[in-house]
Order: sequence, then structure tokens, then C-alpha cells
Amino acid sequence: MKKIILLFTLSLFIIGCSKDDSTNELPIVNACASPINLSVNNLTNTTATLNWNASGNAALFQVEYGEFGFSQGNGTQLNVPDEFTNIEDLQPSTQYTFYTRVFCNSTQTYSDWANFSFVTLADNPYCNDPSSFSQEFYPDSVTHNHVDLSWSEGAFDGSQIQYGLQGFTIGSGSIKNVTDNIYPSSTRIENLNAGTAYDFYVRNICENSGYSAWVGPITVTTLNEPANPNCVDPYNFVSQGTGTNTDGSKYFDFSWDHEASQNSWEIAVVPVGTAFNTNIVTATSFQPVRLSYNGVTSGQAYDFYIRSNCGTADGFSDWVGPVTVTAQ
Repeated sequence: MKKIILLFTLSLFIIGCSKDDSTNELPIVNACASPINLSVNNLTNTTATLNWNASGNAALFQVEYGEFGFSQGNGTQLNVPDEFTNIEDLQPSTQYTFYTRVFCNSTQTYSDWANFSFVTLADNPYCNDPSSFSQEFYPDSVTHNHVDLSWSEGAFDGSQIQYGLQGFTIGSGSIKNVTDNIYPSSTRIENLNAGTAYDFYVRNICENSGYSAWVGPITVTTLNEPANPNCVDPYNFVSQGTGTNTDGSKYFDFSWDHEASQNSWEIAVVPVGTAFNTNIVTATSFQPVRLSYNGVTSGQAYDFYIRSNCGTADGFSDWVGPVTVTAQ
């Protein structure tokens, strides 16, 4: 019996010692210290300078950044030799987090990550916004595959156009840098789809200070694909009024836009409700033009159509219309 009690006592002692040993184990400490004093300066709406300090001798830092709450490994990753780095292409009024760690030469290992969060500005105090952004309004400024744009107060370093289908989200569009001139104020966006509505934005490029805010959108719809590529359809065909001449005939005024090389057109008219036909066609080389007709009844509505005449070699464009006008 005494032997049993002795063995039981020894077992309790051994178990007690095992528990005591586990509670006295020290946590593993990374001998490579993490960067400290994380901060951000030179902050704008799209750029920031990330800063930190390392306590030891180091020549390599890893940085990862993204919008607040991103999972590490899914952000933008950089390897930099200094205790700072400049980042750009951020979104305005957005919260970001950056992580950084150091590679310690003494231990040949990486430290633990340190992190810091910040919010970009809504505007850039160091880069003025462009103004008076619009579609150009001259012949050929809009065709089935290009749009001409203009703006004021461009920057010395140039401007940037972002565009996409109407309603696209900023950041997902196509980008064109306009840097062929200092203080540029216009550009042509090419290779667009016919008969399609696009949104356009512009911002200034300030090389050492990021970008201005995006200005826009303006929405422009390209023309339909011409059936005859050698003779582009006239467009913006509109009525400019109607009235009665002194001889009792009725007149109709029209204007339209066209390719710069075009100088001859045909205009057809049919009563509303009548199928399109070319029984009554007037040729003209004037734009705008006043057309007069006998036998027209006041209060009667008429449909007008127009097409370009590009000569024997290039033929005619499609008929464009109708524009409906009620005779006075």
C-alpha cells in the first residue's frame, strides 16, 4: 500500500513539473526590428509619399498598399532601397493602408510588417483643374469613329483624357495622354465604335505634383457607320424655321454639319405619313439653305431628308432624316 501511495505522489510531482515548465517558455522574438515612425506627406488626391524609419542597417524594404481593408498579398507590392517611396494613381477621397517591412543585413531575415492608414484629398492643391471642357463644334469634329475635344487651362506638363462607354466608372476607362504641346487644349479620340455614346473626362498632368481632379463627363454619340465610306453622311440636320413668301409659296430653312470636303447635297420632301420617295428632290450647294415650295398647305406636316453628293467617283451618302416640319 505504501508503494502505491509513493508512486501516486511521484506522478503528481512529475505532472506538476511539466505544467510549470510549459508556462515558463519565452515567446519567440523576431531579432529583425520592424520599421517605425510610419507617416505620409506630399499628399494629394492621387499621390502620396510613404515614409518610415529603420532602427538598423538596411538597404531593402518591402512595401504593399491598397484601399483600406485589403488582404495582404492582393495589394500593390514594391521593393525599395530607401526609407520612403512615392506612389500615384490613387483615387480621391479614399482611405488607404500601407504596410512595410525591412530586410535586416545582420540577420538576413525580414522583420514583421508595420502598417499605417491615410485618406487622399478630394482635390490637388498643387495642380489646377482644366475648365471649359467640351466637344468641338465644327465640321468633322464628330464622325462615326472619332470625336474632337477641347478645354481651357491645360497644364505645362500636359493633360489626360479618360473615356469609355456612357456610364463607365472612373478608373476603368481608356487613357490618352496629351503631351505633344505645352499647355495643350485639344485632342482627337480615334478608333471609336459607330453609333455609340461615350463619356469623356479630362485632367491636368503636373509632373512633380500628381494630377488635378477629373473634370466631366461630357457625353458624345458617334455617328452611324456610313454605307458609303467614301461619302460620309451629313449630321445635325435641323429645321431653322418655316414661313410664307410674298408669292404665297412656303419656305423651309435648314442647317446641318458635314465633312469639310463636301459642298453639294440633295434634300427630299414627303408629306408626313407617306413612305419615303424621291419624287421631290432639291439639289443645293448652300448650307444653311432656304427651300421654297408651291402647293404646300399651311398646317400640313412634311418629312425632310438629306444626303451628300460627293461627285461621280465617290457617289452619294445615305439619306439622313426625317426632320418633320409643319408649314405655317
